[in-house]
Amino acid sequence: MKFVKRILMILLNFLLLYLLVSVFKIPHKETYNSKDSFVFSKGNAPQEIRSEIIQQLQMLQAGYVKRDTSQVEYFMKRLFSQQNIVILATMPNEIFSGYNEAARVIRSDWASWGDCRFLVDNANISTFKDVAWFSTIGFVKFDLCRFLILPLRLSGVMVKENHVWKFQQLQFQFDLNFSFVLLMIVVLMIVLSKDIILLAITAIQSLSKGKD
Repeated sequence: MKFVKRILMILLNFLLLYLLVSVFKIPHKETYNSKDSFVFSKGNAPQEIRSEIIQQLQMLQAGYVKRDTSQVEYFMKRLFSQQNIVILATMPNEIFSGYNEAARVIRSDWASWGDCRFLVDNANISTFKDVAWFSTIGFVKFDLCRFLILPLRLSGVMVKENHVWKFQQLQFQFDLNFSFVLLMIVVLMIVLSKDIILLAITAIQSLSKGKD
C-alpha cells in the first residue's frame, strides 16, 4: 500500500511540474522566423506610415537591447511624446504617468530587468489621422537567471508630433497561459482537502481511543 502511495505522489509531482512548465511556454513560436506571419493581423496602416512606425519600434527595441542608462534622456526625447504619457508595466501596481515617471521606469528596466526582444516587423499597426496604435509579441530573458525566459505582449499608442511618430502609451504584459495555473490550484485543493479529511479522521479516532 505504501509503495502505491509513493508511486501516486511521484505521478502527482510530475503532473504539477508539467503544469508549471506549461505556464511559461512561449506561444506563437512559428511567427518568430517569418516576417509574413502576424499574430494580431497586420492592421490598416498604409505602408509608408507603417514603415515610419516600425523604425520607431526598432529604436525602442535597440534601446532595450543596448540598455545604456546614460542614453535614457536622449532615448526619451527621440521616441516619447512630452504629453499624456502612460506606461503600464507587467505588475498590477506598476502604473507610470508622465514624462519623468516614464523615464524612471525605462531606466529601471535597462538597469535590472532583462533582455527584451520583440517581433517588430510582425506588429499589428493601425492609424487614424495623427494617432496610431500597435501590438506585438516578444519575450524577456531576466538578468536574475538566464534560464528564466517569459513571453511578453507589447502594445501602445503613438501620436505624430512635428512629423515624427512618438510613443504616448505603452503596455508590457506577460503572455502566460494561466489556465494551467487554475488547473494546478484545483489539483492542489483536492490534495489538501484529502489531507484535511484524513487528519480529521485520525484526530477523531485518537479521541475515541482516549475515551476508551
